[in-house]
Amino acid sequence: MGVKRLKTKEIRVNTIVNEGLGLNREDIERSSDFLYFAIVAENGGTSKEVNSRIQKARGSFSKLRKVWLNKSLCKDTKIRIFNACVKSVLLYGCKTWLVINEIQHKIQTFVKRCLRYILRIWWPNIISNKDL
Repeated sequence: MGVKRLKTKEIRVNTIVNEGLGLNREDIERSSDFLYFAIVAENGGTSKEVNSRIQKARGSFSKLRKVWLNKSLCKDTKIRIFNACVKSVLLYGCKTWLVINEIQHKIQTFVKRCLRYILRIWWPNIISNKDL
């Protein structure tokens, strides 16, 4: 039972009850957040999770740098690869997120930056977000 006790943690979300929990007469550790497929926080916020997903998606994007710079692949193929390999990493678990304007802006900024790189739209070139 000692192994299960070490893996067991408690998190409380929006509650006034403060009594400790126990298992086999041992207290269960209380945590303010933990990782279980996604970062779960006691305040219900998702900023940590979104930042984590953006970092993981950034890593996936950078690993595909040769694909983005490949001139023999058409833009449609690159966009499909982006959606499958980067956007899926970015949006994993997004159904549980509390989406506020700040989080939505972070996600859109990351996606637009990636698309501008893939489509080779550099800084001096002006293009609207709608056209992008």
